[in-house]
Amino acid sequence: MSQESVPIRFSARYKLITTAVIVALTILFFQHIRHVLPPFIGAIITAYLFNPLVTWLQRRTGMGRAIWIVVLYVLAFLLFYGLFIWIWPIIVEQTRDMARAAPQLVNEIRSFFEGREQIELGGFVIDLAPLEDQLISVVRDMGAWMSGNVPRLVFSALETVIYILVYLIITFYLLLEAGQLKTWSSNLIPAPYRDEIGSLGRQIDAVFSAYIRGQLLLIVIMSVLLYIPLSILQVPYALVIAVASGTLEILPIIGPWSAAGIAITATLFQTEIPFGLSGLGLAAMVGAIYFLLRQIEDHFIIPNIMGPLVRLHPAMVIFAILAGGALGGAFGLFISIPLAAVVRILLSYLYRKMTDQPEPPASPPTTTREQEEPAKPASQPKSTEALNH
Repeated sequence: MSQESVPIRFSARYKLITTAVIVALTILFFQHIRHVLPPFIGAIITAYLFNPLVTWLQRRTGMGRAIWIVVLYVLAFLLFYGLFIWIWPIIVEQTRDMARAAPQLVNEIRSFFEGREQIELGGFVIDLAPLEDQLISVVRDMGAWMSGNVPRLVFSALETVIYILVYLIITFYLLLEAGQLKTWSSNLIPAPYRDEIGSLGRQIDAVFSAYIRGQLLLIVIMSVLLYIPLSILQVPYALVIAVASGTLEILPIIGPWSAAGIAITATLFQTEIPFGLSGLGLAAMVGAIYFLLRQIEDHFIIPNIMGPLVRLHPAMVIFAILAGGALGGAFGLFISIPLAAVVRILLSYLYRKMTDQPEPPASPPTTTREQEEPAKPASQPKSTEALNH
């Protein structure tokens, strides 16, 4: 006598246990293979950033995604090749010069502090000896690092080529199948909750996309804006300092101040000072330039690039930075702010659920991804009529 087949069903307790085991095994697995993750992480970030552009180009032209991905690959190769031919030799030369100048800079620092080990301000005596030791240590470490690491690649040549190929292949397939991946991930959510979870996901996507694209644009903008005045003032190693300053912008609060300190230190020991300025006058001018550009960045560039999506209370920003640095090092510093913004979104969502509050009304589309939708034909005459009036 045959028995009727009955599907296995998990109770809520076993579902929770299964989920916890899968999550724990996944974390353990990625911890053991973390040395091969960089090209995959880079591919995911790249595909995430450029998917809206590929989607927009596909909709506007009707051409296949694969064609536009290949076009973007060619353009990116030409851009990086041009930058490599033009900028890389200058960066290598300036970094080597900085490494060779490190011993001389140490002697100049000692000469500068000689006889000034202590200063008196308002009856208080300030000992500058620790500052002198710190400056000398920073200069020596920077010189040793630049002479040993900048001209080289982090990995061996063969391993680097393999990683680059993996990165390019994974990025291509992620961009090519972005629509299918989005549908697949959406289908993982039970149908009754799909709209609500999708709305939460769009909020998180808006934060990450605004922050990552904003930071990349910020690096380029600040590097260019700083290189122009530094080169006019004939600051040594202007290109290296400008690129380093732009890159340090990805570290909130700490990065801009560190960049300004590097530039001011370089000008303090500059041998040829233009426009009849003194060393302190030139350093003060460079500090003023950094301060002015910082104000422009805070009040004009960041609000227009990132918008209010990742705005957090200053105390929360400082806490997120310290926590991110402690947990993830430099990468933790980079992602600390968007992660804090995402945590804020999730906690707000959980709070509404636990207090049985209704979901807030959906905000109008503001992100680049939402603006990709083609405009409705009926809206164009209204806009034209409004402009005519």
